[in-house]
Amino acid sequence: MSLTKEKVRLRGTDSAKIIRVIETKALAGSGTPEDPHYIKVQYWDMDGRLLAENAAFIQEAARQADD
Repeated sequence: MSLTKEKVRLRGTDSAKIIRVIETKALAGSGTPEDPHYIKVQYWDMDGRLLAENAAFIQEAARQADD
């Protein structure tokens, strides 16, 4: 059975809690068009295991500001 938009009903959040994680941010990339600068954000548990990461590209934001 395939789900369509008409059959899917969003319920909202089933659960939420506050947890302790370590957030790190580091500038990465060489700054060339092929390898632009970006901020790498990583989230680690208290035992040093990587949980998630996100990279926000600085140059893309700068280009949008110039437009």
